[in-house]
Amino acid sequence: MKKFAFAASTAVAALALATAAQAADMTAPAAYDWTGFYVGANAGIAWNNSSVDNDFYIEGDRTNKLENKINGDQTAFTAGGLLGYNYQIDQIVLGAEADINYLGFSDDNKRTFTGVGTIDGNPVDTITATSSMQADWFGTVRGRLGYAIDNVLIYGTGGLAYGHMSADGKVTASYLGDKVGSFNGSTDSTNWGWTVGGGMEYGIDNWSLGLEYLYVDLGSGEWNGNNALFDASNLKGSADYAFSTVRATVKYRFQ
Repeated sequence: MKKFAFAASTAVAALALATAAQAADMTAPAAYDWTGFYVGANAGIAWNNSSVDNDFYIEGDRTNKLENKINGDQTAFTAGGLLGYNYQIDQIVLGAEADINYLGFSDDNKRTFTGVGTIDGNPVDTITATSSMQADWFGTVRGRLGYAIDNVLIYGTGGLAYGHMSADGKVTASYLGDKVGSFNGSTDSTNWGWTVGGGMEYGIDNWSLGLEYLYVDLGSGEWNGNNALFDASNLKGSADYAFSTVRATVKYRFQ
């Protein structure tokens, strides 16, 4: 799914670039100036590449049957606002851009293990493990390096990324239908990471329309969960946050 999504987004970008270039040949002014401050908006699709591990240990040994993972593969809508500045030297365009965006990822997983026997000498017949992750928003602060062909701009971009990410894990132990203990752990923070990508824009007077791809990596988080009833057992979890976006942009440049 991820390879298909990347291939599809690349094909869309190539098609858009070819169309814009053809249009530029027919309608572009002799010399289009990309220099100036601008504001704008974006909207598109994000593909979740995050993963969550939630592992339960009984007396120091990992319980393989309760290995509980989330390998994110869902898509979500993303949209936001942006501002930036371009400076053109001949056909080279240098720039800086910052954005802040909504991101609606949410995923969870649940597994149940029966026939446990005992944990730390306590009778247990069922263990249920659940994992979940969420991503609410993200932003970037990036440099841009582009090549202008009149009013068509092709560019690469990269820099810092940040966003609010959360994940949690829970294990509940039961005996004859009654809960006898539970382990909980979570991570919830604004993470910092990096982003890289590229795109193209087509300028019309003070406006430009564009298509952009970004890969975003927001690092990781970890947690531990313990329960007083089961002294020799514990819960360990970790999450790695990453996603890709393909989005359309519209910008207004001040001159």
